[in-house]
Amino acid sequence: MGSPWSELLANLAIVAMFVSVWIHTHVWLDRRPAAAKAAAFGLLMGTGTIILMLTPMQLQPGILVDLRATMIAVAGFFGGPIAGIVAGVMAGAFRTFEGGIGAFAGAVGIAATMLIGVAGNLALKGRSPGMADIMILGAATACGSLLGLSMLPQSVIQAVLPKVVFPSTLLIFVSVALSGLTLYQERRRIEALQSRRIFKAVVETLPDCLNVKDLDGRFIVANPATAELMHATDAKALIGKTDFDFYPRETAQGFREDELAVLAAGVSSTIEQRLHHEDGTDGWLATLKAPFRDKAGAIVGLITHNRDITARKQLENELAASQARLGDALTHMADGLVMFDPDGRLLLCNARYRSMFPKTADIRVPGADYRDILRASAARGEAITPPDAVEDWIAAIMASQKLDSHRQIRLADGRWLDVRTRPTGDGGSLSVFSDITEAKQVEAALLSANEKLNLLAHRDGLTELMTRRAFDEALAREFARCRRNATPLSLLLVDVDWFKRFNDHYGHPAGDDCLRAVSRCIEAAARRPADAAARYGGEEFALILPETDARGAFVIAENLRTKVRDLGLAHAGSEKGIVTVSIGVGTFDAGSASIEIADLVRRADEALYGVKAAGRDRVHGWRPHLSQPRSAGSQRKA
Repeated sequence: MGSPWSELLANLAIVAMFVSVWIHTHVWLDRRPAAAKAAAFGLLMGTGTIILMLTPMQLQPGILVDLRATMIAVAGFFGGPIAGIVAGVMAGAFRTFEGGIGAFAGAVGIAATMLIGVAGNLALKGRSPGMADIMILGAATACGSLLGLSMLPQSVIQAVLPKVVFPSTLLIFVSVALSGLTLYQERRRIEALQSRRIFKAVVETLPDCLNVKDLDGRFIVANPATAELMHATDAKALIGKTDFDFYPRETAQGFREDELAVLAAGVSSTIEQRLHHEDGTDGWLATLKAPFRDKAGAIVGLITHNRDITARKQLENELAASQARLGDALTHMADGLVMFDPDGRLLLCNARYRSMFPKTADIRVPGADYRDILRASAARGEAITPPDAVEDWIAAIMASQKLDSHRQIRLADGRWLDVRTRPTGDGGSLSVFSDITEAKQVEAALLSANEKLNLLAHRDGLTELMTRRAFDEALAREFARCRRNATPLSLLLVDVDWFKRFNDHYGHPAGDDCLRAVSRCIEAAARRPADAAARYGGEEFALILPETDARGAFVIAENLRTKVRDLGLAHAGSEKGIVTVSIGVGTFDAGSASIEIADLVRRADEALYGVKAAGRDRVHGWRPHLSQPRSAGSQRKA
């Protein structure tokens, strides 16, 4: 056995050897479970500990000193609790088996360093140890080894402790520090290797093109996506080549000019590049070019990241075309279109919409509040608003924006607009304004024409009294109302006496004038709103008198007969010498529940027949004994 210090240095060499063995063999266990790898590390360190104890430095018979603490602490610190316990148990069992006066002290020292290593590992909480952590571990292990020496007999401590404490603790600290730093560097190497492996996998699976070129534009590194973009067989086929080997010269020259510009500026640049392949296909790239620098900061190459944006460009072109078509459609729409957001702010509108509101066109722009637009429209006299209720009018319009609505509005200048509003999915609204002024004018003209047609249908063209059809409707209406209200209804039938002779003597134009004159007298007799006069036949007229009994009707009829006589129209064919009328009166009394319209007409007709039989130019009411009405033929003949 040599000097103590040479033996301790031999221990240090053994420590270095076992640490080196682990560094060169642990990769075989990377795919094993973590617990198995930790147990293998502890087993290796435990074996090294036993070998260290077999080659100790002997201070005196039975007292041995070695670097076992280094192996045990490193096992627990870098391998975790499993590795530390395995190494500690192996060392403790061997030391106990050897025996001697220092067996107990040796076991205590082994247990202390095992606990220090395991505690240090737990204190890391899963993070990688740093330089400071390793230094602390070395100091703690050196101090822990003293705990074992303190368990020696008192006589031994007094004899050897002053000579051993400092050198042994210093050597333990140094051995732990060197072993820890070696394992620390190995862990960093493994982590760097793993990072490079991950980075390589990411780069190779990256769908975007990533490559590095030297200053002459030759590829140094390229991923498979770059090879696929450039139609190369694989990434290796790009190395040492340039863009001129894969693209048309014009395209490659453009790429090279972009690269030279970035190299000259020394800063990164993002550009869009048009791509042409030799096979005639085209595309677009979004390219990031960044200078590649060495450790000294000098530019030695160029990093390029390409993303194929051909599909995006196609979509952008299609979107631009769609927006252009939409813009044309909105511009040339015959209707006005406007869209508001949920807060009532104008989002978009076409020119037609603004042209419909010339007085407020300047404020009907994106961003304007619809409430402000409506207030301005009211203030400038563009819209027709209720007096002193403008805000209520605005509130009603804003509320209609939230619902499906269809309304028509009239502007102060007389124009009419049709407004169709639909809510949008985001809470806003879309409205379409159509100018329906012309349609409204046509509608008004049509209504006027219908009124005229209705008037023609219900008014006699010669006398302007009601026609026979209108008379029948009015009589039915008044008859039902009088029956419902239990009030009387009278009917006068008026016949111009000897009118055929008048026509034969004076001619039809004079006959028409005669009928018009008589009709004016009859119309004057219908003084109340409900009274209705009609031309009943050729020269026969009728007068409906609601709420009029027989006595009242007779008075009205007599006044009518007198007014016709007072006209003084010459009639050579009449024995009276002037135009006269005969009037028959029929009445529906409130108590006559069984009488019908036909009965009322029949009564008036029978009364008129009686007048003619009595010599004309008089008024007769209906009498029950006059039960034989004249025939239609006898009426026309008279």
